[in-house]
Amino acid sequence: MIMDTQFFVIKSLWVQNSIMLLALGLVLSFLFYSFIKQKPKHLLASAIWLAIVLWFFNSSFFGFSTVAVNPEGIKVNYGILSWRNDHLPITSHWEIITTPSGIRRLKKVHFIKIENHKSMRVRGINDVNFLKHIGAAIDECRNSP
Repeated sequence: MIMDTQFFVIKSLWVQNSIMLLALGLVLSFLFYSFIKQKPKHLLASAIWLAIVLWFFNSSFFGFSTVAVNPEGIKVNYGILSWRNDHLPITSHWEIITTPSGIRRLKKVHFIKIENHKSMRVRGINDVNFLKHIGAAIDECRNSP
């Protein structure tokens, strides 16, 4: 039996990509303005902000938003500005992790970790069940002939 690809959306990739492109657009517009007006200090500040934006969207603070699972592998997608998007083997280890969150660490957040890739954090029992559903799909594809 050939299994179709199953897509899972942990957080809206459209919203995530919009935020990424908006941040990039703001920094690039300031960068171009500084270049046209020949303001070297502003140009340097813009370059630093560009590096910060690219670093943030590729840092461990930002998890993947979507997962595609099929017998050939697992594709994780972090967003349009990320160079961490990856295609993992279907034999990849996964686990659901619960950690405290917030300033006083009173809230619990959950994420799925596939190999060394972590998803966006979610809260609530329905979201935990959704993460378990992703893991079950991985196991199902792994065990299919």
